[in-house]
Amino acid sequence: MGCRGPEVQILSSRPTLQLGRIQNIYQGSQILLTKNWTVLNICSPPNSIFFWEVCIDPDFAFDTVATMSIIKLLPICIFLPVLAYFFHPKFGCDPKGKRLERIKLSRNYKNDRFVNIQPFVVTQKRPVLKTLCKLIKRRTKCDVVIPSTKTDLGALDLSENVLVWFGHSSYFIQISQKRIIVDPVLSKVSSPIPCFPQAFQGSTVYKPNDIPHVDYVIITHDHWDHLDYRTITKLNFGKIICPLGVGAHLERFGIPEQNIIEMDWDECINIDDFKFYCLTTRHWSRRGSHQNKTLWASFLVEAPNSFKTFIGGDGGYGPHFSEIGRKFGEIDLAILENGQYNKNWTQNHMHPQEVARAAEELNAKTLLPVHYAKFSLSTHKWNEPVQRICDISRNRKYRLITPMIGEKVELMNKDQTFSNWW
Repeated sequence: MGCRGPEVQILSSRPTLQLGRIQNIYQGSQILLTKNWTVLNICSPPNSIFFWEVCIDPDFAFDTVATMSIIKLLPICIFLPVLAYFFHPKFGCDPKGKRLERIKLSRNYKNDRFVNIQPFVVTQKRPVLKTLCKLIKRRTKCDVVIPSTKTDLGALDLSENVLVWFGHSSYFIQISQKRIIVDPVLSKVSSPIPCFPQAFQGSTVYKPNDIPHVDYVIITHDHWDHLDYRTITKLNFGKIICPLGVGAHLERFGIPEQNIIEMDWDECINIDDFKFYCLTTRHWSRRGSHQNKTLWASFLVEAPNSFKTFIGGDGGYGPHFSEIGRKFGEIDLAILENGQYNKNWTQNHMHPQEVARAAEELNAKTLLPVHYAKFSLSTHKWNEPVQRICDISRNRKYRLITPMIGEKVELMNKDQTFSNWW
């Protein structure tokens, strides 16, 4: 008798997702499932819609032909879980239906995608894969534990007007007895890859359960280092305010539609005597495979006590800063990105000298630089951004504040000082 092929079956745990007979894919593999089979679990990530089991007959003699047949089967066993991974809710989804119809009415939406007021100028085409490989090889290394402290946010008196930075672009603001959290990323990674890039040691002192109920969550755009599925789904909050289209991701995360407020540039909403202005910035968006299907934005929040906070999000330098400064007059606090810059993307991230210029054009009384000290997304040293902005900010019109991660900033205390913790 000749050798019989391996009796192998791939099953789906959901009746509606049956994968069919294996012999339709690999000839010679049979679909017979008998008792006493060994079940090997090949699992996709948690919450995925797929789950596979490979069942192997224990009585089968693994001769050469059988081994070769199983080797042929391995690619599908690997490919299907990888494919299922991209169905995970954390990847969000593109806007559609009524949301897409509203987006199409935006003057910032052209040719099925959002655009910058000041377009990017392509000066030199670089191979994407080659550039990415160079970045990964030369990206920031941090061989120290990032200094930090941990303010108990739940213990703060609501009458206090304070800010606490969590590293990178995440921070907590309490003002006029309301709590706001911006771009909360309290995970140890800032990408869809489970282990890359890892947060610097010492920079993850806060977890989602350390955050008390917040009234407003502000999301500036959908990049992984600003919109984190693992954090958002664990927070206790009232409303999420975000740019157009980002609500599609949030609903995919499981956030109810009634809790989401989407805004276009130059729109304003009033909630609880707070004014939230959605403003322009010079950047881009991508959560999955499609680029610029959702809007990116900066925000200005005017509290009932008239304290104005500019939330810059991500974005390159441009004339929009001076326009915002002229429109709003003096801004009490400007929070601007200052880190992860690189000569290859000068138009969508600012260098420290541009941060200083933007702060002055915004008429900022105080500047808080962020977007550093947690994730390695560029090639400069981890503490270079704060060192450079300190040097550049001497004799400027604004006051520079540089709290360490977790340190309480007293928003109304102009005499508060900060150590050179870096």
